[in-house]
Amino acid sequence: MPVIIKGKMLDHGVPMICVPVMDQKKADIVASVETLVATGVEMIEWRADYYEALLDYDELHELLKILRSKTENCILLVTVRTTLEGGSITLTPNERLELLAEIAKSHCADLLDIEYFTYEAPQELIHALQSHGALVIASHHNFDKTPSNDEMLQRLEVMADADADIVKLAVMPQKTKDVLDLLEATEEFKFRHRDVPLITMSMGRMGMLSRISGEIFGSCVTFGAGKEASAPGQLNREDLGEMLALIHRYCGD
Repeated sequence: MPVIIKGKMLDHGVPMICVPVMDQKKADIVASVETLVATGVEMIEWRADYYEALLDYDELHELLKILRSKTENCILLVTVRTTLEGGSITLTPNERLELLAEIAKSHCADLLDIEYFTYEAPQELIHALQSHGALVIASHHNFDKTPSNDEMLQRLEVMADADADIVKLAVMPQKTKDVLDLLEATEEFKFRHRDVPLITMSMGRMGMLSRISGEIFGSCVTFGAGKEASAPGQLNREDLGEMLALIHRYCGD
């Protein structure tokens, strides 16, 4: 089914640009979000693992409420990546689960992103977060290589079968063909699952094509850098917007 958040439909037309916010201090996080909202950004990813007071739940809830009030017309995606997942915070398994539950129960995040294959019982986690009203992106990142097409499709299938609201795959190319393989896997998955919103990207400079061609191959969100990039190869959001508009003009429905 289509995912519609705050009147914005994912998986339809021009891919939505999501801009990360990676500041450490509350005032800087709020200021960054305010600036992005003022410029008309449709989706913001708050990388909560960079927040210096993340494990102080009183501070966390206060900040989430502020961000919720600032993003009335902008989708707020909250992501916590541990150091083992390429992020910036070290958490025990229990701390990680408790933290995600706290964020979901706050009803302040429109979307929560989890690194699916790093959890012991990821499907149970998805269902638990959804029971608190959260929509969940199940992600898999490979910062070292691009797996085979069969493996990429298998991982996407597993995440979709776990009832994730959106599935996401990001891989690192070692050669140009790796980018083509990622695009082929994207197209194949969307052919099989037209009703499952999908986000894919090939990272690094070599993978730039994957970040601008989602409307053609089936990826509904692309990430553009604001003050700084949250992953290798992210384009500046203004440049990215111009490229997406041009592709839609000539290739869109």
